[in-house]
Amino acid sequence: MRNYISSFLVCVVMFGVQAYGTALTFELPDKRRFCLSERFEGPKDYIMDYRVIRGGKNDVDVFVKSPNGKILHKKKQVHDGTFEFESSRGDFSFCFSNEFSSWAHKVIYFDLRPRDVDSLAGEAGIDKPFAKTTSENSCDEIHEKMSAVVKHQRDYRLKESIGRHLAEVMRTHVSWWAFTQTLAILMAGLGQSFILKRFFTEKSSTTINNIEAEA
Repeated sequence: MRNYISSFLVCVVMFGVQAYGTALTFELPDKRRFCLSERFEGPKDYIMDYRVIRGGKNDVDVFVKSPNGKILHKKKQVHDGTFEFESSRGDFSFCFSNEFSSWAHKVIYFDLRPRDVDSLAGEAGIDKPFAKTTSENSCDEIHEKMSAVVKHQRDYRLKESIGRHLAEVMRTHVSWWAFTQTLAILMAGLGQSFILKRFFTEKSSTTINNIEAEA
């Protein structure tokens, strides 16, 4: 039992080292391009996720370039997307362009991860054992499930960030609209009061003049 608990703790520690660092959120200024480079050691299936969290019309240009310069993925002014590809040995470039925008900065979420969750031994760079022990199987199962939990939590935080931004924008618009309506009502009330006051003042002056003329 003690050995199993120790193995579980080792799994948690190793997972904590490997599970994070695959996602990135960054700000892309207007008329700028930002590229990320990732070196792969061999063929493996990967998934790339991206989404514009806020900024302008929530759109961005995206393209992925292979080590030999070939464009593998290219999209113009998209809100979000997913791209699956098989890597090869060399440096891949993942680029985001906001060159078409003249004033709006964009905040972009980027995630690059293997399609299949690797075992703890594979992520640690250790040769995979031919026959796994019970504790190793348990660690890999825990690792796979916790990887799924991390992804769901990341997606939830992303949606929460987008929703919060929309709520803040809506609150600002509603506040300005309410201020404008309040100002319009005050101006209308003051204008009506001024017109009514002027109407009765002119009427009183006319009556006094008529009385003085009769006298």
